[in-house]
Amino acid sequence: MEFLRQLWMGLVEAWSKLSLSARVNIAIAGLGVVLAVALAAYFGAQPSYVTLASDLSPDQANKIIQVLEQQNTPYRVEDANKVIRVPAAQRSPMLLALAENDVPLGRTETPGLELFKDTDIMTNKWLRDVNYMRAIQGEIEKQLNALDFVEYSMVLIREAREELFVSEQKPSEASVTLKVSRPPTKKNIKGLVNMVAAAGGPNLNAGNITITTTDGEVLYMPPSSEYAALANSKLEHVAELEKRAEQRIMDSLDQLGVQGTVRVSAKVNFDEKEMTEEKYTEGTALSEMENTSTLTSTEKLPEGAPGVLANVAEGTTTPGGIETQEETSETISNYEPSRLTTNTKVSPGEVQKFTVALVVEGDRETSTDADGNETETYIGLTEARSQFYRDLVAGAVGEGAESTEITVNDFPFEVSRMAQQSADQAYQAAQLWSMVSGWSTAAVQLLLILVGFFLVRMFIMRAIEAPPAEPVVEEVEEIPKMSSEDMRRNEVAQSIAELASDSPDVVATLLRSWLNEEES
Repeated sequence: MEFLRQLWMGLVEAWSKLSLSARVNIAIAGLGVVLAVALAAYFGAQPSYVTLASDLSPDQANKIIQVLEQQNTPYRVEDANKVIRVPAAQRSPMLLALAENDVPLGRTETPGLELFKDTDIMTNKWLRDVNYMRAIQGEIEKQLNALDFVEYSMVLIREAREELFVSEQKPSEASVTLKVSRPPTKKNIKGLVNMVAAAGGPNLNAGNITITTTDGEVLYMPPSSEYAALANSKLEHVAELEKRAEQRIMDSLDQLGVQGTVRVSAKVNFDEKEMTEEKYTEGTALSEMENTSTLTSTEKLPEGAPGVLANVAEGTTTPGGIETQEETSETISNYEPSRLTTNTKVSPGEVQKFTVALVVEGDRETSTDADGNETETYIGLTEARSQFYRDLVAGAVGEGAESTEITVNDFPFEVSRMAQQSADQAYQAAQLWSMVSGWSTAAVQLLLILVGFFLVRMFIMRAIEAPPAEPVVEEVEEIPKMSSEDMRRNEVAQSIAELASDSPDVVATLLRSWLNEEES
């Protein structure tokens, strides 16, 4: 408190010593500072306006302004009533308020399935089909507009007429125009194509969709043939497989701190096979039939001349022959067969074989000579080390239908080592320069502060110190010397003045006489 009191007393004493002009200058400067602070506070407190809606029609602008006035929200109308701006803090609440009042923002939104909310009794099939296509186009535009990089979209689908035979069916076609806020990636474009193809009907496919921007840039153009489209997708699939395999190997090498490079080639089978296997077994017996048959035959003895019996052995049968009888029995059973059917479908895209070429830096050996100098010698990879890298690659890549072919070579990466050293030196130089730059910047700032302080001090001291009083020099007028004639005239004038004061009547009479003489 004592310090503040002394400071105040010093300021009062310094103010009392100032001249009137110095006090006026200080007052004007203080008023300017206060005015500048007030203006900065005023303009800083003003809200920053952001765009609520743009590219508006007069009807849309009037509807939005009515909602803003109902909500007592300040707004600005610019660009010939096509753009409405509101304070940044009010943009989100106003978007919700406009949505609640069913007021569209900006370009008129194509209606979707809400076209079928009200159905006219007098409508016909043709009008229903037209409205259905309009609704599909509107729903596709809503899906596209929901993407963060799409400001608005326009979709036009030319639906092909349904044919009775598949061979005569023609495909539908779609044209999509987008206004984008940033260039879409390949994945974004592929997603756009799939969204339009999925919602555009059964006869619309990716080969009949064209996507362009409002600037005229073609984002997607269907290939000239279906084979080209399939080949492109196959190449992308193979490239993605190879890229992922290479990345897994490089991640493993980075974790080990090993310098190397790798290339992976994948052989993919895109043939689609479907195999069917059927196996039959005995089932349940449905019926059974048994047949029995008896066969009787008679064999005569050999004979000679008519009436004479042949010479036969004793013990044979009497004349008349040998009679035999045979009985056969057969059983037939009917069964319901059991059938086992196995369908095996091999999807395309199966990897047949991976071929990997890996080049890594080999080992180095450090030796010390007689003088104590260390020398480094490159000795390459041992067989055990090479096998370690083969196992590492096999585990990272995996195998297809055939064993993975792995080739491991070693190479001294001297260039990379030199580049690493150069990078380290550049990094150190950058750090040193950053440090020196920081110090120099701080020194310049300190110097500027000191110069500003001394300048302000000099101006204040000049304003406080009273200017030294200048000696007043009185000017003495020189009296000119009077001539004799002037002295006589002065005496006459003095005598006349005395006479006029003592005898004014005499002076008047004398003047009248002089005047009469001049007239005569």
